[in-house]
Amino acid sequence: MKLLIRLMFSLLLSTTAFAGGHITESKTTEFQTGNRVVLVAGATGGTGRLVVEQLIAEGFEVRAMVRNLDKGKRVLGEKVKLVQADVTKPETLTAAVASTDYIISTIGTSIGAEGGNNPQTVDYQGVVALIDAAQAAGNKKFVLVTSGGTTWRFHPLNWLGDDVLKWKRKSEIHLRESGLNHVIVRPAGGLKDEPINSKSISFSQDDGIPSTISRINVAIVTVKALMFEESNNKTFEIEDHEDGQTTDEINWQQVFQKLKVTSDNF
Repeated sequence: MKLLIRLMFSLLLSTTAFAGGHITESKTTEFQTGNRVVLVAGATGGTGRLVVEQLIAEGFEVRAMVRNLDKGKRVLGEKVKLVQADVTKPETLTAAVASTDYIISTIGTSIGAEGGNNPQTVDYQGVVALIDAAQAAGNKKFVLVTSGGTTWRFHPLNWLGDDVLKWKRKSEIHLRESGLNHVIVRPAGGLKDEPINSKSISFSQDDGIPSTISRINVAIVTVKALMFEESNNKTFEIEDHEDGQTTDEINWQQVFQKLKVTSDNF
């Protein structure tokens, strides 16, 4: 059944809209009128730093939220504007989100994280604090990167990783209930460092068996989800799949349109 769903979905993705021989895509009007300041939480992480690069390539003004300014400069360079804040210290977030238009969060804990950070304090309580700060500041859109498998009743990552997927799901629920315009991107598989467009990817909303996914693909999809209003208030998974498309082939407007706001993967 899952194979049939994947095949049907890949057929939908392979259909592109053409006008005069060129793919047509319409981006949200606000991105053409100067409102382009994006705060990236988790900016020094493996995926976060790629999100920063993609935003800059798309012409956004980026504020990289970091806990340590020296590390931020070392990882992101001198040209990226840094904002020092920590999601486990909510009092630091008000200034960080001030005068920003959008937020992308790629924060998360690794198994065995030190310093008192754990999935409950970071992936849930920290993300909730950031969502609340964004809501108070009147941000226009919040894109949250979580993980595939968050809806599984039993998952090995919960057994081995302090219920990390359970806490990520609780943060997803809080974002949906906040009333913020949002997108939830779930990388459905092990993250890999691979060249851009070296793998085809597929989109789904069934939170099924995971595969792998490259960090650069996650970063590109995340930034495109921010840019297209067709993604608004949707939750979906992405993974490597031979029947999918590379990111340079995707008609983003069409892909996001096909996804449902309310699906079975909540």
